[in-house]
Amino acid sequence: FGIALGLEGMNDGAFVLDPGWSFRLMTVITLVAGTAFLMWLGEQITERGVGNGISLIIFSGIVASLPSAVVQTFDLYQVGQISLLLLLVLGVVMLAVMGAIVFLESGRRKIAVQYAKRIVGRRVYGGQNTHIPLKINTAGVIPPIFASSIIAFPATIASFIQVPWVQSIGSQLAPGSLLYTMLYVGMIIFFCFFYTAVVLNPVDMADNMKKYGGFIPGIRPGQKTADFIYKVLTRITFAGAIYLAIVCVIPELLIYRLNMPFYFGGTSLLIVIGVGLDTAQQIENHMLMRNYEGFLGKGSLKGRSG
Repeated sequence: FGIALGLEGMNDGAFVLDPGWSFRLMTVITLVAGTAFLMWLGEQITERGVGNGISLIIFSGIVASLPSAVVQTFDLYQVGQISLLLLLVLGVVMLAVMGAIVFLESGRRKIAVQYAKRIVGRRVYGGQNTHIPLKINTAGVIPPIFASSIIAFPATIASFIQVPWVQSIGSQLAPGSLLYTMLYVGMIIFFCFFYTAVVLNPVDMADNMKKYGGFIPGIRPGQKTADFIYKVLTRITFAGAIYLAIVCVIPELLIYRLNMPFYFGGTSLLIVIGVGLDTAQQIENHMLMRNYEGFLGKGSLKGRSG
């Protein structure tokens, strides 16, 4: 409903030919029905296909805009609006950001775990060595999505209120401003720690290891193990939050500060590469389960130990 009102107010009402309740009702029905259909389609892909359906739909939408973005960039070069040096710099920055995302999204901090042998009847259980893989970026793309949504909300409300000081606040929260960048970085770091704390509980992990006879070499089971996991998790989460903030801010700086035609935001790159890596890994796992060799081979997406 708010989108319909916003469309009616654009360009003094010239954007919508037939404003009114019929247009607003049709807008609400169209958006709700389209969203429900996409959710159903995503569930079908998840159940009957490979990968997460909703993520693949978002992935497809972002990738579909890639050819037009490349063509627009070359058109700017041909008409002389950007130089060859700037074009090369854009290519290098794009490849560097994508390489950093692939490297860090595949990274793992492995905590070694050993299980003591237990004799139950005539059988011996345990005695194997394993590890706990902790991702550098546990939160994925959730922090930048939450951060941008929270910052955009007051700016959107301010655009509907024709009061000078409210309009001033809205302009300060516009993408590219110093306040927007500072809030964006701060919220990304906050939500990285918040989401990680919700998903991973060091106390529960330590209790489960102790329950099944597992322990970290050199660390006492129980509270000492929980403290150790918390310490490691805090360090890698901080590194992951800084990496996530840099990846999301670089496109903002290129677009709004240096006026470079960078058509992909950090969130879009994270979604494309993250979904691509997860889908490739799931395909590899399906092939290995069916006794195939797998298509990733020696270059399999294995985590890097820290």
